[in-house]
Amino acid sequence: MTTNAPVQTDRRSSSPPTDRVVAIMQLLGRNPLRSYSLAEIERTLEISRATAHAILSALVGHDWVVRDYDSGHYSCGPAIAALARPAGATTRRIRARLGELADTVHGQVLLFEARDEALVAIETVGSAPDSPPAAAGFTVPLVAPFGREFIAFASPDEQQAWLDRVGPTAHAFSARMKEVLAQVRTRGYAIERRTREFNRVFAAMHALSGEIDAITARLAAAVADLTVVDFLDDELTDGREHTIASLSAPIFTPGGAVAKTLSAVLVRPVPADAVAALGAELRRAATDIEYMIATYGEA
Repeated sequence: MTTNAPVQTDRRSSSPPTDRVVAIMQLLGRNPLRSYSLAEIERTLEISRATAHAILSALVGHDWVVRDYDSGHYSCGPAIAALARPAGATTRRIRARLGELADTVHGQVLLFEARDEALVAIETVGSAPDSPPAAAGFTVPLVAPFGREFIAFASPDEQQAWLDRVGPTAHAFSARMKEVLAQVRTRGYAIERRTREFNRVFAAMHALSGEIDAITARLAAAVADLTVVDFLDDELTDGREHTIASLSAPIFTPGGAVAKTLSAVLVRPVPADAVAALGAELRRAATDIEYMIATYGEA
């Protein structure tokens, strides 16, 4: 697979010389049928001529790179095909990133994929001490108020359909959902409050595995009627602790659509000013996963 994604340069590296080797291979790999002059490589990657020449000479010696006899230009060599990405490599790297996030937030992390009118967990890592573990296959129906991190970036018609699936609700609920969806778009993640009512509904959904039917619609309606959904920013400025069930963020495709979501299950009291820090960690992980999928595909 080829990619036009830029080389990541925003992370500190423990080995800059290794980074330069990787950068050269990524440049050549973007278009394996094209050859690059030494000057073009040093200019594109902003490395010295001597460094570029030394690295390329070593790579040519291992057949990772070929130097054209006539032009002196460089292209991918035959040995690089032997290092083709094995099946599942991206999935393993994503899972490792989920594990890093789980360690950081001290909770369970779930990666969801959108399927029809539901979000289905495809990877889970870690655990939240006060929450039953959710396994791969756990399903969240896209019925208001669930899946806000997904539906917040959908079209107005899709958002209305999401609201309609829950059935008749109070006007105040619909009005709050519109405010909440706008907040999620701005903030970048949804926040699930933990309440006794939510715990009971969540346990029931666990048993039902999220299939959208009259029962799950009634459960969603119970959340709508009995709880305050999510937080608006002015509700997180009181300095108090709030018991947070989970934070959830979208994972975007290169085209800007939401195909996956990422959730961190906490189920613990969190000071108001610490919620934003946890949300930032979640967004960083979501952005990293977006980069991995865009660069390496999903295999």
